[in-house]
Amino acid sequence: MRYDVAVIGGGPSGAVAAAELSKAGVSTILIERNLDNVKPCGGAIPLGLIEEFTIPSYLVEKKLSRMKARSPKGRIIDMRMPNGYVGMVRREKFDQYLRSEAEKAGAAVIEGLVTSIQPSGRGGYVLTTLNNKVPPIEADRIIGADGANSKTADELHFPPNELKVIAMQQRFKYTPAIQKFSDIVEIWFDGEVSPDFYGWIFPKADHLAIGTGTEDHRHNIKALQKRFVEKIGITDTPYLDEAAKIPMKPRKSFTAEKSILVGDAAGLVTPANGEGIFFAMRSGKLGAQAMIEHLKKNTPLRNYETEFRKLYAPIFFGLEVLQAMYYRNDRLRESFVAICADDDVQRITFDSYLYKKMVPAPWSTQMKIFSKNIYHLIKGR
Repeated sequence: MRYDVAVIGGGPSGAVAAAELSKAGVSTILIERNLDNVKPCGGAIPLGLIEEFTIPSYLVEKKLSRMKARSPKGRIIDMRMPNGYVGMVRREKFDQYLRSEAEKAGAAVIEGLVTSIQPSGRGGYVLTTLNNKVPPIEADRIIGADGANSKTADELHFPPNELKVIAMQQRFKYTPAIQKFSDIVEIWFDGEVSPDFYGWIFPKADHLAIGTGTEDHRHNIKALQKRFVEKIGITDTPYLDEAAKIPMKPRKSFTAEKSILVGDAAGLVTPANGEGIFFAMRSGKLGAQAMIEHLKKNTPLRNYETEFRKLYAPIFFGLEVLQAMYYRNDRLRESFVAICADDDVQRITFDSYLYKKMVPAPWSTQMKIFSKNIYHLIKGR
């Protein structure tokens, strides 16, 4: 089997890339290690993503415009999105839909774990799968979309993912005791729940997803998750436990002469909030568009990375600074939650979140927010 492009990994980034390539007439194969895989993920996506990719309403199990931020001392800040909502999706259904769209567009979708990527005699690559589940695949170009522990990145000698968070999530069926959480997002900034990240409570159609994260190898994620559930007051037994590594910093480079990385494989998960689906799908689309131009006009694949960084580097930098400032200890987390009570902070945050664009604010508003930051950093409340 020979293709113009092999996309390795069938999550949102890989599926979007495969669909985009196929629509442009590029012969594409999408290789997913497990088509029944359940990706551990909160499954929150912004309105802008839903609109851009025309996500069907049946996949969006909840449309939530309210959330609560909780501090280590138990202070709760109610926050609202007046101009949109966050959609809650279930990854097994969401990913399957995106792969089906790629297949409809003309991509070959197969199951197999890629174990080796070697140069071919034609200037491309030969891919082999575990136990030769599928015959060797020849491809002129490669898109790596195979997650934080990307085999593609290792085989093609990309710089490493420098910072990884381990996240754990449990699913609970709705019961009378859990039903009260069914219509609002809760975010816990609490060192007992996560010493360097946060805990989340995300409602879905028939279950509640509760999870937390911490920098890989620094803390016991199972103990943190157990403590989180205890603090919430839930005594029910979860029906599913999930865990995964999340890269929290873009690789130093995620493009090469004949290959690119997208999504988690490229490290495209934002610091502070751990959002990955939006950047996975946007990178899949931008990467595929650059690949199409490369194949048709011989333009360099680095154009993809240049464009992505131009669009989103300020967001990554801003959230990295925020995490460095406020996630270090509970005194600072207390300050962060206090700042979230400000109406201007909420408006700017949510308007930026919905469409991933930095929303300008009047100079007077900027100075007010800056002053509040300094005050709360000093006071710690």
